[in-house]
Amino acid sequence: KLLTTTQSNTLDIYEGAHLASGVVKPMNSIRHDNQTGRWLSTFMARWHPGTFSDQEMFVVGSMQQPRTIEIFGGDGELMREIRGDALTAVASRCCFHPNANKPIVIGGNSSGRLTVAR
Repeated sequence: KLLTTTQSNTLDIYEGAHLASGVVKPMNSIRHDNQTGRWLSTFMARWHPGTFSDQEMFVVGSMQQPRTIEIFGGDGELMREIRGDALTAVASRCCFHPNANKPIVIGGNSSGRLTVAR
């Protein structure tokens, strides 16, 4: 599967895009505010490098207030929103810890501050 974060305010999931030719349409298109503005890094949704409970998932930052990191399932359904006092700025870059037994999310903002959620 291919995951894209667009400036058209969508997160698009493609299946078999590497085998297709011509114009490829996404399997699923999720409405998501990706307009980070001039001073913030753009969002980059990232797949979890493994699977938990045989389910694919990906993580992406959010422009929501209070500040939020969102976790979606491989089908595009919102699974969880991470919020808290430590998340004080937009987490433009997010990823999962690759070697953890349970999902650990790391979000980074444009100033270089990291937030770890377990």
